[in-house]
Amino acid sequence: MGMFDSIRCDYPLPLPLEVVDKLPDIYEKEFQTKDFENLLDYYILTEDGEILFHKKKYEWRDDDSSFLKGYMEVIEEEIIPHPFHGLLNFYCYETVYSDTSRLSGYDISIDYMAKFNNGRLDSMEVLEYKVEDATERLVELDKFFKKQQLIRNFWYNKYIFNTTAWNWFKKKILISPINKSIKLLTNLEQLIRKYL
Repeated sequence: MGMFDSIRCDYPLPLPLEVVDKLPDIYEKEFQTKDFENLLDYYILTEDGEILFHKKKYEWRDDDSSFLKGYMEVIEEEIIPHPFHGLLNFYCYETVYSDTSRLSGYDISIDYMAKFNNGRLDSMEVLEYKVEDATERLVELDKFFKKQQLIRNFWYNKYIFNTTAWNWFKKKILISPINKSIKLLTNLEQLIRKYL
């Protein structure tokens, strides 16, 4: 998977009829791209074909209650033109449910290629799109989650293996010595190779 950037499209997108009939509102979807910096940044393609960058400035805040003893806080935001020049591939994948039980629907994926000249859109085309029946996948997924819920509710899982005490025991008593032994053996092997 890896990291990506997000794009909101206000520009009128070319849509195949098969997608128009099944996808409720494509302008509410966020597209992904790997053609920018891949830092989870946010871009906007405006109605007139200009690409904008949602720029954020962060500052470190100390916080002893957080996992890393602090966090990055947004202190300044602005939307600026982005002078992108070249080809931009962006895409989205969506599951559209047919009923309230969420056991039938469609998997829709659409892939665009847009050509930009100094931050302005020159042309755009649909590279590929797929509309597939997702009913079988959704039913199998529902069965899987129900089975996992039954397994979690067995008495030994509920009162022994899904407890904080068991997780501590597993991590500190079972896994930690194994990891230390592996590290020791790896270091020993490196020493033997170095001196033999």
